[in-house]
Parts: sequence; C-alpha cells; structure tokens
Amino acid sequence: MNNSKYLLHLFCLCMIQIAILDNIQLHSFVHINIYPLAILIMPYKIKKVTVLFTAFLLGLVLDMANNTVGIHIAAATFVAYIRPKMLQLTSNREQVDDIPGAGLNKSFGWFLKYLFLSMLAFHTVLILAEAFSFANFSITLLRIVCSTVVSCFFILLYYFIALKKKQE
Repeated sequence: MNNSKYLLHLFCLCMIQIAILDNIQLHSFVHINIYPLAILIMPYKIKKVTVLFTAFLLGLVLDMANNTVGIHIAAATFVAYIRPKMLQLTSNREQVDDIPGAGLNKSFGWFLKYLFLSMLAFHTVLILAEAFSFANFSITLLRIVCSTVVSCFFILLYYFIALKKKQE
C-alpha cells in the first residue's frame, strides 16, 4: 500500500469514527472504535517513531473531537507501542514481511488474532482510563469485552468493503 492510499484510509477511518460511530449509542457498555485499524495496517518497515507519532496525532484528533482528556491518545499510542510485539506474537516472519500496509494476502487467521489482541489492549487502556477506577471491575471488564467484539466486527466490515477489494 503506497502512502497516498494509506493516507486516504487514515482520513476515511477518522471521518467515519468522528461523524458516524461516535454518535451511535449502543448502551453504555459498547464503544465502537475503528480508527485503530489505521495504526494496525501501517507497513511493518516504517520507523517506530513514525508509528508512535502518527498514533499520537490520531488520538489527539479523536480526543479533540470527543472532548476527552487524553484517553484516545493513551490508547492509540499504547497500541502503536505494542504493535511490533503483537505482529511477532501472532504471525511468523514471512507473514510479517509480506505486509504491504493492509496486504493480508496469504492467511487471514493470523490477522484475526492480531486484530483481536490489539483491540483488546486498546479497549483495556481506553476504558480503564475513562473509568479511572477499579470499582465495579466486573462492569468495566464487560465493557472492555463488548467494545472489543463490536469494534472487531466493524473493523472487519471495513476491511472487506474498503481494503480487500482494492488488493484483488
């Protein structure tokens, strides 16, 4: 994936998040977040500082749009920080080297693991920073799981509509 296509996906994900998904209320248990996909599909060979800076800026835009105080910055930067380890944990060396941005041509199973674990980490940081307490931890845990599952569903929907068609 070249830089112009990546920037187009980054802009689309950010606009979908701000304009549509932030306005959907699915009870207080579910936060739908698809913008971390922009961090997850970045090419593997990009410098780590660039990935962290991009995630920071993406989180800043979402924090400014949602009038929150740094929770999206913290969650997005954390996902960017653990991204190399998640890629190594969920795939073998050949699959990681074959990532041209969103190019998930050989196997889809490792991407599901990578997506789910990354989104679980993202929502853990986001919701714990939002709650800022361990009181009612069972409700917080339920919010993390529900948000992760629903966000993964919407990310896969975006993947099959916007990314998969472009690769074939």
